[in-house]
Amino acid sequence: MDVLVVGLEVGGERYGIPAALVVEVVPAVPLRVVPGTHEGVVGLLRHRGQVVPVVDLSRAWGGGPTPRRMSTRIVLCDVPADGDRPAGRVGVLAERVTGAIRLDPTTADAGPGPATPTARGLGRLVHDADGLLQWVRPVDLLPADVLASLLRAAAEVAPW
Repeated sequence: MDVLVVGLEVGGERYGIPAALVVEVVPAVPLRVVPGTHEGVVGLLRHRGQVVPVVDLSRAWGGGPTPRRMSTRIVLCDVPADGDRPAGRVGVLAERVTGAIRLDPTTADAGPGPATPTARGLGRLVHDADGLLQWVRPVDLLPADVLASLLRAAAEVAPW
Protein backbone atom coordinates (compact mmCIF):
# COMPACT_ATOMS: atom_id res chain seq x y z
CA MET A 1 0.00 0.00 0.00
CA ASP A 2 1.72 3.16 -1.21
CA VAL A 3 1.45 6.43 0.70
CA LEU A 4 2.09 9.85 -0.78
CA VAL A 5 4.34 12.16 1.25
CA VAL A 6 5.47 15.74 0.67
CA GLY A 7 9.27 15.54 0.55
CA LEU A 8 11.52 18.07 2.27
CA GLU A 9 14.99 18.42 3.76
CA VAL A 10 16.47 19.52 7.06
CA GLY A 11 20.24 19.76 7.35
CA GLY A 12 20.72 17.77 4.14
CA GLU A 13 18.61 14.83 5.38
CA ARG A 14 15.36 13.69 3.73
CA TYR A 15 12.01 13.82 5.49
CA GLY A 16 8.38 13.65 4.45
CA ILE A 17 4.96 14.67 5.73
CA PRO A 18 2.08 12.38 4.77
CA ALA A 19 0.14 14.20 2.05
CA ALA A 20 -3.15 13.33 3.76
CA LEU A 21 -2.20 15.87 6.47
CA VAL A 22 -1.10 18.60 4.05
CA VAL A 23 -3.56 21.35 3.20
CA GLU A 24 -1.29 23.49 1.06
CA VAL A 25 2.35 24.38 0.44
CA VAL A 26 3.08 28.12 0.41
CA PRO A 27 6.20 30.26 -0.09
CA ALA A 28 8.32 31.12 2.94
CA VAL A 29 6.87 34.59 3.42
CA PRO A 30 7.70 36.94 6.32
CA LEU A 31 5.96 35.92 9.55
CA ARG A 32 4.65 37.80 12.58
CA VAL A 33 7.21 37.01 15.28
CA VAL A 34 5.89 35.91 18.67
CA PRO A 35 8.50 36.75 21.35
CA GLY A 36 9.05 34.25 24.15
CA THR A 37 7.35 31.29 22.54
CA HIS A 38 8.65 27.73 22.36
CA GLU A 39 11.94 26.95 20.57
CA GLY A 40 11.24 26.29 16.93
CA VAL A 41 8.11 28.42 16.66
CA VAL A 42 9.22 31.17 14.29
CA GLY A 43 6.01 33.13 13.98
CA LEU A 44 2.45 33.40 12.80
CA LEU A 45 1.24 33.24 9.22
CA ARG A 46 -1.98 34.81 8.03
CA HIS A 47 -3.43 32.43 5.48
CA ARG A 48 -6.91 32.58 3.95
CA GLY A 49 -8.41 34.32 6.98
CA GLN A 50 -6.72 32.05 9.53
CA VAL A 51 -3.72 32.62 11.75
CA VAL A 52 -1.33 29.67 11.65
CA PRO A 53 1.66 29.06 13.99
CA VAL A 54 4.77 28.08 12.02
CA VAL A 55 7.50 25.73 13.27
CA ASP A 56 10.99 25.83 11.73
CA LEU A 57 12.04 22.16 11.70
CA SER A 58 15.74 22.95 11.84
CA ARG A 59 15.35 25.20 14.90
CA ALA A 60 12.90 22.83 16.56
CA TRP A 61 15.46 20.04 16.25
CA GLY A 62 18.32 22.08 17.72
CA GLY A 63 19.89 23.49 14.55
CA GLY A 64 20.10 26.96 13.13
CA PRO A 65 17.40 28.66 11.13
CA THR A 66 16.26 27.03 7.90
CA PRO A 67 18.18 28.59 4.98
CA ARG A 68 16.03 30.75 2.71
CA ARG A 69 16.24 29.21 -0.74
CA MET A 70 13.93 29.17 -3.73
CA SER A 71 12.74 25.76 -2.52
CA THR A 72 12.15 26.81 1.12
CA ARG A 73 8.44 26.52 1.84
CA ILE A 74 5.83 26.41 4.59
CA VAL A 75 3.84 23.18 4.54
CA LEU A 76 0.42 23.84 6.07
CA CYS A 77 -0.91 20.80 7.94
CA ASP A 78 -4.25 20.07 9.58
CA VAL A 79 -4.17 19.26 13.29
CA PRO A 80 -7.23 17.36 14.55
CA ALA A 81 -8.89 18.17 17.87
CA ASP A 82 -7.76 15.88 20.67
CA GLY A 83 -8.60 16.27 24.36
CA ASP A 84 -7.72 19.83 25.37
CA ARG A 85 -6.26 20.63 21.96
CA PRO A 86 -8.57 22.37 19.50
CA ALA A 87 -8.49 21.59 15.79
CA GLY A 88 -6.41 23.95 13.71
CA ARG A 89 -3.42 24.21 11.43
CA VAL A 90 0.30 24.31 11.93
CA GLY A 91 2.86 25.40 9.37
CA VAL A 92 6.13 23.51 8.94
CA LEU A 93 9.04 25.53 7.54
CA ALA A 94 11.64 23.46 5.69
CA GLU A 95 13.97 23.60 2.72
CA ARG A 96 13.89 21.74 -0.56
CA VAL A 97 10.15 21.19 -0.46
CA THR A 98 10.04 20.11 -4.06
CA GLY A 99 7.28 17.57 -4.58
CA ALA A 100 5.45 14.44 -3.59
CA ILE A 101 7.03 11.03 -3.15
CA ARG A 102 5.20 7.72 -3.28
CA LEU A 103 6.42 5.28 -0.60
CA ASP A 104 5.47 1.86 0.68
CA PRO A 105 5.72 2.01 4.50
CA THR A 106 5.14 -1.74 4.81
CA THR A 107 8.29 -2.88 3.00
CA ALA A 108 10.75 -5.10 4.83
CA ASP A 109 13.35 -2.32 5.01
CA ALA A 110 10.95 0.18 6.66
CA GLY A 111 10.67 0.52 10.40
CA PRO A 112 10.05 2.81 13.33
CA GLY A 113 12.44 5.70 13.63
CA PRO A 114 14.57 6.31 16.70
CA ALA A 115 12.88 8.00 19.65
CA THR A 116 14.83 11.11 20.61
CA PRO A 117 13.81 13.62 23.28
CA THR A 118 15.17 16.65 21.41
CA ALA A 119 13.86 15.84 17.94
CA ARG A 120 10.10 15.77 18.42
CA GLY A 121 7.74 14.66 15.68
CA LEU A 122 9.92 12.02 14.05
CA GLY A 123 8.13 9.00 12.66
CA ARG A 124 8.73 5.95 10.52
CA LEU A 125 11.90 5.43 8.49
CA VAL A 126 11.35 4.27 4.91
CA HIS A 127 13.92 3.33 2.29
CA ASP A 128 13.33 4.17 -1.36
CA ALA A 129 15.49 4.47 -4.48
CA ASP A 130 17.03 7.71 -3.16
CA GLY A 131 17.92 6.38 0.30
CA LEU A 132 16.36 6.78 3.73
CA LEU A 133 13.46 9.14 4.35
CA GLN A 134 11.92 9.76 7.76
CA TRP A 135 8.30 10.77 8.28
CA VAL A 136 7.44 13.91 10.23
CA ARG A 137 4.38 14.01 12.49
CA PRO A 138 3.45 17.74 12.61
CA VAL A 139 1.10 17.27 15.58
CA ASP A 140 4.06 16.03 17.68
CA LEU A 141 6.54 18.80 16.83
CA LEU A 142 5.68 20.77 19.96
CA PRO A 143 4.72 19.73 23.49
CA ALA A 144 0.95 19.14 23.63
CA ASP A 145 0.29 22.10 25.94
CA VAL A 146 2.31 24.50 23.76
CA LEU A 147 0.55 23.36 20.58
CA ALA A 148 -2.87 23.63 22.24
CA SER A 149 -2.08 27.14 23.51
CA LEU A 150 -0.88 28.31 20.07
CA LEU A 151 -3.92 26.84 18.31
CA ARG A 152 -6.31 28.43 20.81
CA ALA A 153 -4.57 31.80 20.52
CA ALA A 154 -4.55 31.59 16.70
CA ALA A 155 -8.28 30.83 16.67
CA GLU A 156 -8.99 33.88 18.84
CA VAL A 157 -6.99 36.34 16.75
CA ALA A 158 -9.11 38.45 14.43
CA PRO A 159 -7.74 38.36 10.89
CA TRP A 160 -5.41 41.28 10.39
